[in-house]
Amino acid sequence: MNQYFVAVCIAAILSQIEAFTLQQRQQGDLFALECLRETAANPVSVALLKIGDFSAKDEASKCFVRCFFEKEGFMDARGNVETENIVAALSNDYDKVKVEALIDRCQVEGREACDTAFQMYECFYRNRESL
Repeated sequence: MNQYFVAVCIAAILSQIEAFTLQQRQQGDLFALECLRETAANPVSVALLKIGDFSAKDEASKCFVRCFFEKEGFMDARGNVETENIVAALSNDYDKVKVEALIDRCQVEGREACDTAFQMYECFYRNRESL
């Protein structure tokens, strides 16, 4: 697969997360590349997540999100959501009360950890304007 295409897709996804610093975005780029390799997710499906297209509900796409969440410290290896880490990451740029409200709104229990991560990311995306 063309590495340039993959990098562009990942950069497009990460650009949606405006709260992240340049260093966090660069680290996120590396995490995303690692997760693409680890999960064999389709880069096109991953790129579609950027524009809010959650139609690719295949296991690899869901596990890509879980992998990314784990590497960011938003989810542990057992699939438990690390709420405090999410709040800490986003509260630097957004009101902490609003961040906590978004996290509360997006608490989901999927069939397994990959599904939970995917549903949670979808909820964050759909409700991001509340920040």
